Amino acid sequence: MRRMILLILVLLLPVSSEAGYKIYLKNGSEMSGIVTYEKRGGEVIVYFDTGSMAISEKDILKIEETATTEKESPDEQKKKEKQESPAVVAPPPSPVDNKSARVSALTADLDNVNAEIRTAETEEARLVASINEIKGRRFTYNYYQLRQMEKEVEPLQQQLFGIQQKKADLIQRKASIEGELRALQ
Repeated sequence: MRRMILLILVLLLPVSSEAGYKIYLKNGSEMSGIVTYEKRGGEVIVYFDTGSMAISEKDILKIEETATTEKESPDEQKKKEKQESPAVVAPPPSPVDNKSARVSALTADLDNVNAEIRTAETEEARLVASINEIKGRRFTYNYYQLRQMEKEVEPLQQQLFGIQQKKADLIQRKASIEGELRALQ
């Protein structure tokens, strides 16, 4: 009985498809796996399943929408493509092509990480200036004024801490990419 109910519930689930995006950069790189994006102040904020990043609009050639289905696994999609595609066999890519493609992809990733670091540094400088402005309004504070100033500064300090953590993660990611690039060259 339980199996029957479970089967009915599974059959009632709708097949959902999820739109995605692919971004083509002017340097020849492509970014896929993008869930959504938004344009904000000359930059495009790109959202992935695992995070987000900012790219300057001037670096983007075009943004293309793609569609993927959630129900089919990547293996099932490959099987379908093999069944539907003609029997043309492409020569296996040479190691030089793979290496140069990987170097190009890593270079694009490095450029994107550098852009994110610059954005984080700009935001960090803005927050530090705001905190310093609030703290520097007066030279002397009584106890109540000091408490009020601390209440004003606390959310800014929390934002600053978040930005600094993000920046540290980006610097670590940049070092990793640079190390991989050195290994390939």
